[in-house]
Amino acid sequence: MGTRFARTAFALISIVAVAGAVFRIATAPDRIRERHQTARTVCLQKGGEWVTVDNNEICRSPELAKQM
Repeated sequence: MGTRFARTAFALISIVAVAGAVFRIATAPDRIRERHQTARTVCLQKGGEWVTVDNNEICRSPELAKQM
């Protein structure tokens, strides 16, 4: 009786964990895009400049621009 319950509980937990992982992987591009857009918006609002350096988009802050 106890072994059957343990196996059933393990199977259910495993299924939920796999489903959660699949969901996170499937929605990752949307979350990345949203964070990227938020970073760009904040950068521009603070007076920074959104530039591409070595195929990476970064925020060049006004303080950093003065040093260059």
